Amino acid sequence: MRRGNSREKEDVMRHEILSDESLEIMREIWARPEASINDVWTALNAARRKKVRRTTVQVQMTRLVRYGWLSRRKSGREYLYAALYGKDETVGDLLSALARRVYGGSFVELVGLLLERGIFSPADRRRINVMWRKIGRGKETGPRLFPA
Repeated sequence: MRRGNSREKEDVMRHEILSDESLEIMREIWARPEASINDVWTALNAARRKKVRRTTVQVQMTRLVRYGWLSRRKSGREYLYAALYGKDETVGDLLSALARRVYGGSFVELVGLLLERGIFSPADRRRINVMWRKIGRGKETGPRLFPA
């Protein structure tokens, strides 16, 4: 592991712990300000053919509190959980960790790979161009990242 500040090490550790199952729970938490175990369990099972047990969700959410992903507060007879990190912050941290681990921190190589693979549709490229111009100039005019 590269030496860096403690925040970087904490982020890398935090994101390495996030499994597919935990990410599925986090998506449900991000969709609302707070959620109980029953809220998450019901939402997960509504979208699945193979149902998940409530105790499985409870164990995962307790771990997410311990790992620093969720906060928990008592409300009546149940706990309400909230995300400590937003979805955009988490995705940014995950991509930063990936770029550090695979490309030595270079996002250029990461984006280059995505471009080479043809992952972006024409609609994606138009949206990226709009975002790029907003960031670069503070308005929707200016140079394009992708040709029209």
